[in-house]
Amino acid sequence: MKRQALPPLDRRVSLLGAQVEENDAGETVATGWNEIAQARANYAPVSDGERLRAAAVEQKAEARFVARWSKALAVITGENRLRFDGTDWRITEIKEIGRRRGLEISAWRLKKAGG
Repeated sequence: MKRQALPPLDRRVSLLGAQVEENDAGETVATGWNEIAQARANYAPVSDGERLRAAAVEQKAEARFVARWSKALAVITGENRLRFDGTDWRITEIKEIGRRRGLEISAWRLKKAGG
C-alpha cells in the first residue's frame, strides 16, 4: 500500500500550553501561554467555499496546518494553542494522517502573539 505523501513543510509553528493560576473564586484560569514544541508545517487557509459548505456564519480566519507526527505533537489537544507568523490560533480539530505519519491541525486565528 502506498504511503500518503505530506505536503511541503515550509513553515515553522510553535505549539503552546497554558500557564495557569487559581483566581480568587478558586477557578483555574490561563494567564499566559508557554511554548511546548516547535514543528515544521504546511499552512493552508480554509477556502470561502469550504466555509460556506460548513454553514459557517462567523467571519474568522481559519486554516489547516499539516506537520510530521512526533511524540511531542501527539499530545496536543484543543486546550493548546498554535503560534504561526506572530499570531495565535485556537486549535479546533486534530486528525492523524496515516499511522503516525502526520497530523492535520485545524485552527482559527485569535490575535497577534502577546496582544
